[in-house]
Order: sequence, then structure tokens, then C-alpha cells
Amino acid sequence: MSYWDTSTLGKLYFPEADSPAFALKAASATLIVTAKLALLEMRRVAFRKESDGLIPANTAETVLSQVDQDIAAGEIRVVEMDSQVEAEFNAIMARCYREAPPIPIRTFDALHLATARVAGATELVAADKRMRDAAKLLGFDLFPP
Repeated sequence: MSYWDTSTLGKLYFPEADSPAFALKAASATLIVTAKLALLEMRRVAFRKESDGLIPANTAETVLSQVDQDIAAGEIRVVEMDSQVEAEFNAIMARCYREAPPIPIRTFDALHLATARVAGATELVAADKRMRDAAKLLGFDLFPP
């Protein structure tokens, strides 16, 4: 099972140069797993892209509605933050910062990885270097390779 962070999930809804590769990955997946946090971050992404003129004016809600429809259709599974995610988050922070040299993981990245572990994901779909470095340490397979 693959866990998608916000940036890669966003590539499915807001076209970027590398979006086709992620669309192919999504098409071959039986299920995309992400965190509730990603949906909140997607809201910021949508309105930022709209305000920057990267998507047409007054279309952020339409894109976000499509995300909601994909969740309702069972194409995306959203994992809520709970005590298991919090415990994994704590363990990930300790592990990353106790590495030599430390992996300077950010809070939201560690929350994504904690959610992925709780969901049972074995692969992380992410582009962020720090998150990918931490994911390697934690034993995740990575896409893109």
C-alpha cells in the first residue's frame, strides 16, 4: 500500500510538469492512503494556486470537491490523527534526530510518516528530500525511485 504526502497528492489535482508520472502511479494503485493533515494542506495549496493565478479564479472549491468525491468513492483513504499516530510521531522524531548525522525532519513530515506507519503503508510517494531521507531510515520503499 502506498502513502501519498500532500505535495504528491496535489500533483493529481493541480497539474505540474511531473504530474503524468504520478497519475500513472495512482492509476496502478488499488488505494491511495493519506492523512487528514494532507486534506487541510490541500486546502492551502488550492487557495494559494488560485491566488497566484496558477488555476483559474474561483476554482479552488471545485478542485477540493473533486478530492472529496474521490474520498467518498473509496479511491483515497484518509487516516485520522489519533494516539497511535502520536506515538509513532514521537518515535520517528527521536529516531531521526538521534541519527548520526541527524535527519532534520519537520513536524508535518513526521506526522505524515507516522500516519503511513499506522496505516500499514510500505511505500511512500513523496518528493521532499528530508521526508524521503527519514522514510529510507524507517524502511519505506520510495516513489519516485
